[in-house]
Amino acid sequence: MSLGTYSELGGTRSAVPGPARAAIILLAMGQNGASRVLKHLNPDEIRSLREAVAGHEPVTAQEIEDLVGEFQEEFKAGPGLAALDDEMVKLLRGALSNDEMTAIFGDESFIDPSLFTGPTRTVWENLERLGPQKLAKTILAEHPQVIALVISKLSAEASAATVAQFEPGLRNEVMRRVLSGETMPEATVALVEDRLNEIFVAGSGNEERQARRAALAEIANRMEKVQADDFITSIETSEPEEARAIRSLMFAFEDIPAMPKKSRLLLFDDVPTETVTLALRGADAALAEAVTSSLAARARRMVEAELTRPAEASKKDVAIARRTIASLALRLSQEGKIALKEEDGSGE
Repeated sequence: MSLGTYSELGGTRSAVPGPARAAIILLAMGQNGASRVLKHLNPDEIRSLREAVAGHEPVTAQEIEDLVGEFQEEFKAGPGLAALDDEMVKLLRGALSNDEMTAIFGDESFIDPSLFTGPTRTVWENLERLGPQKLAKTILAEHPQVIALVISKLSAEASAATVAQFEPGLRNEVMRRVLSGETMPEATVALVEDRLNEIFVAGSGNEERQARRAALAEIANRMEKVQADDFITSIETSEPEEARAIRSLMFAFEDIPAMPKKSRLLLFDDVPTETVTLALRGADAALAEAVTSSLAARARRMVEAELTRPAEASKKDVAIARRTIASLALRLSQEGKIALKEEDGSGE
């Protein structure tokens, strides 16, 4: 946002400078409205606003109305909007969490597609993120000229740490090749990149593969339990290891009975009784018992009493409540606060 552009109002408009105009409009918006705007400004712009109104004379209601009118005219004269749906999705993703998006829209259309590929990085950045020991081990079997190319593409710090892992003979050979500055043809460099990408992607712990697994697990977690099980079963027939890795990232509301009782107690400490009641609509007796037995005595009485009363709850609302609880369980598990499964599978 540029505060300077707003000062070029010209003509018969007010002589109040741009930053002061912006500051006055923000003050007129009130704290809640202004706070949402201020978070988009950089520190210099915020300082400019403060300095602009330091010692400024009082502003009348009419002057505020005039400033707002001028701002509206500037807004009308600005560029139009295109691709409204895409822009709205970007706006919502920036303002809301995934759970909030799901709670509002109740589908998977707002899952960020970048989850499937992970962060976009070059092969050199990916290799550097392996760390010097693992990187040295990864490229050790390559030709010294290939190793020299890799070293030349890394940051100085990463290069130094990586070559320090080599035996003296190889280290000196690689450094001489880097020093010679011999350049490879672009086609050869492209082949090297492809080869290194193959090596990198082949590792089961790389970020790209983990990101794809996490994305698939997130989608599966949003499915009905039966649908998610069918999905994983279809993967198991061709890629059993991938299926096991994805399954380890999955958790559904229906899996709660398999949790240790202590973990269940910790989980439902953070869940409102209204959400618990809604999630239990239509649940079988075993699941309902596992959940209600994890509640404090008063909360359990409230939930059980509410469940005895007829209530209209859409399947969509029930599914959202269940996903909310499952998402919380996954987050607490990732933070190391609870366990999602008993080692012996007893759940007690």
